[in-house]
Formats: sequence, C-alpha cells, structure tokens
Amino acid sequence: MRVFQFASARAWSRSALTRDEIVRVLEHVAEGTDTRDLVVALYLLPGIHASRGTAYVHRWMTPDDFTTGRGNWKFTLRFGAADGLPDRFKLIRMRLDPDPAAYPRDERDGYRWLFRYGAFEDHLAALFGHELHHFRRHHLGMHPRAGEHAANRWALEHAVRLGYNVRGKPGQPARRRPVPPLSGLFAGWRRKTDPYGALRRLRPGERIRIDRDPRNRYTGENAELVRPVRANAKRMVIRTSDGLIWRWPLAWVSVFEPAGTISLFEENAFERRGN
Repeated sequence: MRVFQFASARAWSRSALTRDEIVRVLEHVAEGTDTRDLVVALYLLPGIHASRGTAYVHRWMTPDDFTTGRGNWKFTLRFGAADGLPDRFKLIRMRLDPDPAAYPRDERDGYRWLFRYGAFEDHLAALFGHELHHFRRHHLGMHPRAGEHAANRWALEHAVRLGYNVRGKPGQPARRRPVPPLSGLFAGWRRKTDPYGALRRLRPGERIRIDRDPRNRYTGENAELVRPVRANAKRMVIRTSDGLIWRWPLAWVSVFEPAGTISLFEENAFERRGN
C-alpha cells in the first residue's frame, strides 16, 4: 500500500496527527489485507462538512487518473499527481478535516447511518475501513454481494475491534407520505411536465448538488435542503457547507446522488473514468 498525503498549510498546522501517525493508522486498519495493488490519496483540508471517501476498484487506474476535474474531487487538480505512482493500481481517495477541535463529532452518512467519532484518528480509521471493504470485495474477491450497509457495518466492527472510539447504527429509513388516490392519477403527468419534480419531492435535510454558481464558490459541492420546495417555486432554500443559507435557483441544482461514502461516507464504488 502506498499512501500519499496532501494538505493546506492551515490543515497541517491544526492536524491532530503527524504524517507518520496517519500512515500507522491506515496500516493498522489494513493489517491482514493484501494491499500491494492499493494506492491511498488522503487530502487534509478545512471543512468539517466535506469529509468523504471513494474507492475506484472495478478497473485498474493509471497516473493519469490520480486527479480529476469533476464533481466533489475537482480540488485534487490543485495538488497534482503524486510522484512515484505505479503504472497501474486501485485507488482510494479520502478527504478529512484533521482539526482536533472538531471532535468528538456526530455525522449522518448518505445511507442514513449515524456515526460518532471520538477523535480524528477514529474518523480516519472508520472511513478508511469502509473504503477498504470495497477494495477487499471487488479486488480481492472477499465479502461477496456485500453493499454499502455491509461496508458500514464491517468498518464499524473492525474499527472497534482495533480499539478505535467509533459508534454507529443504521438510521430510520426515510418515510414516504401516502399518496391520495386522486393525486396518484396525476402524479405521472406532473413528473413529465415539471422539470423540477424530483427537487420538489425532497424533504428537509436531504442533499442536493450545486451545478452552477456564477461566483464559483460552491459549484460541484453538495448542500442541504432547508425546507420543501413549493409547487410553483423557482428557487429553493439551502444551507451550504459553510453554514450559510441561500435561496438558490432550481435551474442551478440537481438531486444529489451518492457517489460513494458521501459525507460522511460519500462513496462511489462504481467508478467512472475521470471521476
């Protein structure tokens, strides 16, 4: 396993762990797993609401795939490709804020699991464990037919077994309101005629993706829906990762689709070239 670490000066100045200590945590979690083909890219950046991970394990990656200009990972272009990459490898990307002042902390991931991390190293161990589960399944043939919930469960149990202070449990599934019979007759028609129908069906607390920001502050980032979108509204009320509230045009957003461990396990085990 090769580990490459990237960080802003601010993040390093506040980091709870040194570079060597971070590597020891990753090696501790990966002990017993054949990681000869694995490359880990860890980005330590400010922003406690932007933690995420993703595993590219279905196909071989090359040095040209190490960075991407798309989606939540476009910031990787600022750091460039690491030196000394093998010709082909499987890749795990992770982004975390290492500031110890952010812990202990609670998070709900994209699959509605609730997690509590005692310290940064606990968060790092659990997030890496989730991504490592996908590597083990798709590259090593382990954990057959296991999905995201199984990866969460395995990562949690594995981290606790290794002595990390992590707690977690599945959240309640989202409830759907019953549709009155008459409304059901017109539901299909509304979906066809309203280009923002999917956005109007979202509930407060669910996430959306910002596709356009003329001032280039939040393009490509996820945000939280503050209140339901009215039938004829052209804007929605959202909360961005910095905690600010905005009335954002519906034409500039789209429904968030988890791309891997999503917040905080925003994750895409189904990698796409360039992402």
